[in-house]
Amino acid sequence: MLLERIILYAVASSTTCHFAGADSLSPFSTSSSSTGKGKGGWTSNPSHPSFVVAKSAQSSSAPIFHWTDVLSQTRGGSTEEGAATATVIDAEAESTAVDVAAIAAPDSEDTPSSSGNATDAEPEPRNLTFAATKPHDGSPEDPDGIPTRFLLMKKGDRAGAKEAFESTLEWRREFGVDAVLAQPHPKYDICKALVPHFFAGRDPHNNIVFVQRPALLDFELMRKNNSTIDDLLQHYVYVIEYCWNILEPGPPEGVMTNILDMRGLSLRNMKNQEYIGFGKRFVNMMSSNYPGRSYKTLVVNAPKWFHALYKIFKPLLRESTRQKIVILKAGKQQDKALKLYLGDSMPKDLLSSAEDEQGETEPGARYFLPVEDREECEPGPNSLAEFDMRQFCIDQLKLHNETMLEVV
Repeated sequence: MLLERIILYAVASSTTCHFAGADSLSPFSTSSSSTGKGKGGWTSNPSHPSFVVAKSAQSSSAPIFHWTDVLSQTRGGSTEEGAATATVIDAEAESTAVDVAAIAAPDSEDTPSSSGNATDAEPEPRNLTFAATKPHDGSPEDPDGIPTRFLLMKKGDRAGAKEAFESTLEWRREFGVDAVLAQPHPKYDICKALVPHFFAGRDPHNNIVFVQRPALLDFELMRKNNSTIDDLLQHYVYVIEYCWNILEPGPPEGVMTNILDMRGLSLRNMKNQEYIGFGKRFVNMMSSNYPGRSYKTLVVNAPKWFHALYKIFKPLLRESTRQKIVILKAGKQQDKALKLYLGDSMPKDLLSSAEDEQGETEPGARYFLPVEDREECEPGPNSLAEFDMRQFCIDQLKLHNETMLEVV
């Protein structure tokens, strides 16, 4: 079970990965001591309702979203060794370019740059309610309106796809996920500091590049800032909804390139129950509610033991999943592969030489600090996409007369 969790968490960010026969493996089912359990391993406790399974039987009133009610969790997982060196990127999965500058950036490139805190001008309210589907998401002849992503996830099993999609719709309805971006998120900076995760830019196919460094999940910093795993999972919902509704508002089949930087990962992480708890729930949430969103998942700086474990679990992965995963270890070949896959969006800190320059991150230390001006942005944690998302959050806080909580 420990080995299984390592593999599953390592590829959770692909948001489309599933084991063949994953339901029988049940790697994400919660302990029997939990107070309630619903579909997909979602649980509820006395003080917080489940964030994944709708509880329509408990209340018929309209849901009111609040961050403390959001207990995120999910089902799925995957990876693929692809090759030790990068191969030519598949052209057939090329995504349609979309100009999202007007909707993604509160202040455009040709307006005076604003600070990272907030502009003097008051932000204007706008419609920030987004449904689970978009126009042309699936076949118009489909009587059930099932998105293509869910049909692919279930390998054409209509009954299974319909059940999975209805579960997602209930989840979104119950907890007001459609309107999550209209809500204030005062812990945005804190959650960004807890574990490095960022939109680095776009790859040569114009797919969004999303980078995560799970080994740097900092529980000491979490406690210092009176935050919880629930807060971090809630934050991920906010980030993903922003991604597919503002940063990439269309087409509905949009996908991303995921970079999972395993630098610093050790077997000790996998024995940490807090770490495992977050991993299980993160995987559950992403694969149950956001399937089919991965173009490629590059697992970089993978330790030698990770390669060995992957070979054990590789036969359990679907062929379509295997083709999307590439596992690399630090060195010149990895750097060459990253430059090929990411192009101009290659973050400097992913290069193999960056490890020697950065040194080891101390517990409680910040991985990076947000820049104050758009002109300071570059591919990586302080990309234009990250700057604009933070400004978006600040604008929503101002509309609700709230302020961003500082990281201590």
